Amino acid sequence: MSGAISKAVCIKAKAIRGLGAGFSPRTPALLMDQGRIKALGHEAFNDPQAVIWDLSRFHLTPAPLDSHVHLWLGGPPLASLRSSYLAGIAAVRDLGNTAAKERPKANEAPPLVVSSGTGLGQGWLAQAYDRPGEYVRAVRQRAGQGVDLIKVFATGLLDFEEPGKVQEPLAVSPDALEAICREADKAGLGVAVHASGEAACGAAIKAGAASIEHGYFMSHRQLEALAKSKTHWAPTLAAVLAHADDLQCRHLGVVRENIRKIAEMQMEAMRKAEALGVKLVMGTDAGSYGLPHGKAVFLEMRAWLDAGLSPKTVYDAATCRAAGLMGLEGELGSIQPGARAWLMATREDPAQNPMTMQSPVWRSY
Repeated sequence: MSGAISKAVCIKAKAIRGLGAGFSPRTPALLMDQGRIKALGHEAFNDPQAVIWDLSRFHLTPAPLDSHVHLWLGGPPLASLRSSYLAGIAAVRDLGNTAAKERPKANEAPPLVVSSGTGLGQGWLAQAYDRPGEYVRAVRQRAGQGVDLIKVFATGLLDFEEPGKVQEPLAVSPDALEAICREADKAGLGVAVHASGEAACGAAIKAGAASIEHGYFMSHRQLEALAKSKTHWAPTLAAVLAHADDLQCRHLGVVRENIRKIAEMQMEAMRKAEALGVKLVMGTDAGSYGLPHGKAVFLEMRAWLDAGLSPKTVYDAATCRAAGLMGLEGELGSIQPGARAWLMATREDPAQNPMTMQSPVWRSY
């Protein structure tokens, strides 16, 4: 069951997962009112007007988020958002569209949209410039337009013909990338960098990017540097696995074998990253080949689990860590007073089996 809740409700649960830092109520209960979490633990029972719901057989969890989607790919943006909502996704981060497309309008209904507008750099979802100063002016222009972050396409696509190689391996110079990050920081904006290969990924880490998107073919030394930096990593593993599965038969058999090798390289890098403490975050590239909006989150979760990452890493990447990267910390991704009460009840502990969020028994939104 699901649906908007307009009255105060006290919910009793088997356990509460995704609690915000500093909150550890002994009693698994929460009070929600007017779409917000008002209290946790024993304090949840202090409102005599609240209706009490017994969900004590289930786990309460914040809804998952997707930190890398393309709303104009895979169908009209409203349809893409609708698919995300039906899948239970609370917020999405729209990373790049063509100059002719308008940014999605701000909304208060789920899913929330964090958007970069048109990207900077290489490719059809971006605008390229020649000099760092031109990129700086472009950042100022986008900040004036009210974007939520800056997206940079620092490389082209993966080369499926030769595993380990990237098309346009450094489409935005390190000097330009540093200038972009400095200017974005002045405007209070993070920078998401589409990058694969050592050259671009190394430049993104050095420049202080908020996130590396894709990040294929990073060396162990770069993963170590990434772990020590503030930069998050969205490995978008399912995006390559979709090409390996190739349900529309776009690729020759030998190319599919190459793609599978690329995916295996990424899985190994992800395992190393987890061990090093890299800030892994759930982003899917939803809208691209084989990745439907909404469902893509669970395809990415399954890919991470199959790669050998821990369920807790996968759960945190889709909730609190994604919320932090998206600028939604305290709003979504955790359960704490003041946060939006966009919650799920699941049969299993999502921190031990995050796939249980694909089929919640109840949603508040």
